[in-house]
Amino acid sequence: MAEGTEAVQSVLYYTEAEAFVETLRTFQIKDIGSDKWETQREHVEKLNIQAVVDATNNVEESIKELLITHEKIPILIHELIALDLWKRNVLPKIFEMKFNAETSFPAYVVMFYEAILIGLLEVLLFHSECCEAAGDALHDLLQYCQHKLVWLVAGEEDWHDISVESISVSDAKDELLKRHKKISFDVSLKCVAIVRYIGEHSKDVSLGITTRVLNTYDFPAIFAGLIDNPPWLLRQDDGQWLKYDNNKWNKHSHDDVKNLSKLEGQLWIGMLQFLMSEHCQRNYQLNSSNQASILKLRAHFHPQILNQLPALVDLQRYLEELSLLSTPASRPPLILEQVPEFYTALENKCNGKWKELAVKHYKEIFCMSKERMKKQADKFAATYDMDVMSDLLSEPPKCESCGEGAAKRCSSCQTSWYCGRECQVKHWPKHKEPCKLIAKTMKDVKAAKSQGGS
Repeated sequence: MAEGTEAVQSVLYYTEAEAFVETLRTFQIKDIGSDKWETQREHVEKLNIQAVVDATNNVEESIKELLITHEKIPILIHELIALDLWKRNVLPKIFEMKFNAETSFPAYVVMFYEAILIGLLEVLLFHSECCEAAGDALHDLLQYCQHKLVWLVAGEEDWHDISVESISVSDAKDELLKRHKKISFDVSLKCVAIVRYIGEHSKDVSLGITTRVLNTYDFPAIFAGLIDNPPWLLRQDDGQWLKYDNNKWNKHSHDDVKNLSKLEGQLWIGMLQFLMSEHCQRNYQLNSSNQASILKLRAHFHPQILNQLPALVDLQRYLEELSLLSTPASRPPLILEQVPEFYTALENKCNGKWKELAVKHYKEIFCMSKERMKKQADKFAATYDMDVMSDLLSEPPKCESCGEGAAKRCSSCQTSWYCGRECQVKHWPKHKEPCKLIAKTMKDVKAAKSQGGS
């Protein structure tokens, strides 16, 4: 998007992106799914795609600069919190109702917006200036992340069935429930990077943020719990391992599974920051509970992980020293913490009327009129045009089967690439169900457009 960078494709012109950013505003929970809310969702999706393209191609990150200049990062966090409250309080009540929606597409678009928002924030908060621009809204974002990561640590869900292949394409309610579960899992994993970035930049923001990261929510102990019992790792009966990476389950041998994924690297780098940086050591309050959780990490050091992240040798030595010490009897300093404002204000505005909102949104979102569904389908198809998305790839596509360069794409789903027919036929048993699901989604889009025009 930056001027003079002709080699990089753009989703938005600069003036178009600036207009989108300038018009960003907050919505109440009751407004979710409305026409104005839907327009802003479309704008944010395009801003997110452009931000990812800019970051991937290492060009001027104009979206980041625009959001900082116009002070809109807190609005993105507000919208994320509003959607989180909607999914926790309204959506379950909709699922309890008599469910006879003909298609899951309109509701899925609303649910998927959470992944768009968290993905955009992940790109932005890598930069310290974005953390500073977020200001007090970071208190709400940290509460959001704490809720998501504790949910993962609790291990109350079975995650191995969240692959695209397992999602039903026949029953709208069942399909939505499984998609909701997958989106929630993916979003929760992204919270790891966000917490790591905020923790790394907390010294540049405020002591209140540092206290919330280290002590109020004790993210070091949460990270340790995730490393000790990772929900993205599953051992099969045949001795092979399944690891959830890049939004899907992949098979690994016993030796390969020890190689750190990007997510696991984020966790270990976060632990290095929390336990080894002078700023965090000065403010982190150790007690018998979190010390015991952190010391469990000693069992996870092995040659492969130390080769990938040599800095972990210092962390390993620190943990050995910590194991020899008794828990220090420290008196926590008196700090007046700020209450997360967005959660409080949004909940007060709803005044507990979640059932009424569920009835309203079931009619407006799950039973959307043909005219509105056509408009939404047009916007979705334009935003995720497969030919445009292919032009934005930072490197040539690779064959799904052999991993070599690919020039042909599946004619049905338009998302999987192959070097030739032989590899496509070989990969078909694995690709069949995802292909059917994606093709059905695109069919829903086309059906909505035709219905609206009839």
